[in-house]
Amino acid sequence: MSNRFAWTGFVLRDRRLAVAGFLMLLVAGMMGSGGCSAKNPYQAGTYDRGVFFAEHGKNLQAVAAFESFVRHNPVDSLAAEAQYRKALTYMDMKEYPLASVEFQIMRKDYPTSPFVEDALFEEGKAYLFQVGRVERDLTGAYEARLHFLQFSQEYPGSKYMPEVVQYMQEISDLMVLKRIEQVKVYAQLKRYAAIAIVLDDVMVDEAGSTLIPDVMWRRAKIAQQLDDPDTEARMYENLIGFGEGTDFYGKATSALKQINEKNTDEQ
Repeated sequence: MSNRFAWTGFVLRDRRLAVAGFLMLLVAGMMGSGGCSAKNPYQAGTYDRGVFFAEHGKNLQAVAAFESFVRHNPVDSLAAEAQYRKALTYMDMKEYPLASVEFQIMRKDYPTSPFVEDALFEEGKAYLFQVGRVERDLTGAYEARLHFLQFSQEYPGSKYMPEVVQYMQEISDLMVLKRIEQVKVYAQLKRYAAIAIVLDDVMVDEAGSTLIPDVMWRRAKIAQQLDDPDTEARMYENLIGFGEGTDFYGKATSALKQINEKNTDEQ
């Protein structure tokens, strides 16, 4: 296993402190919000108290209740599930960085729990969902991709695999869009050779992306700029190969016909 996934006690301790600080703010907010927690029929410090809050949409109270239960009952049979549900509550709150930390803690502290597989999958989602919160920063997408690769290796027959495949494709599309932005900058500078290199790399690195046909069309036009009819024709042939009804089929067929007619005239 890569060191990337070897979480040390030191790192997790620091993260626990950060989460603990956040929880102090949560508790302070609960105390100032009136008697919401008084409606809960379960005693403080119990697992059921956290479940009640979670099921009634009281996420702040649920997090605090699950935290209290795990802290006071770390070896209880329900401790792993409480830790897992705490992380899921952070997901509901869209506090994805905190959720990812809680899933890590759950997997480290309860490695034999039946919730480890679920936690590993949800942790990958937490990384991916962070992407939209930081403009132009794909760090979360890279983390999610590595995480889902790890998941697919450890649980190849998992019920989550269809979703993992879908998320991996989504990540690949994000990567392609990022590279296309780079291409647009090169286009303004008329650096066509650089564009060709970037697009060639994208077609290899992100072959599973739904945006590959668009990349191929762009590559064909760059080949035209570079007076490279062989590559241009190959791109059109690849696009035609996706079949009738696809976005670029008609345009690629027409463009390839023009190239063939030009070659015939020159012979």
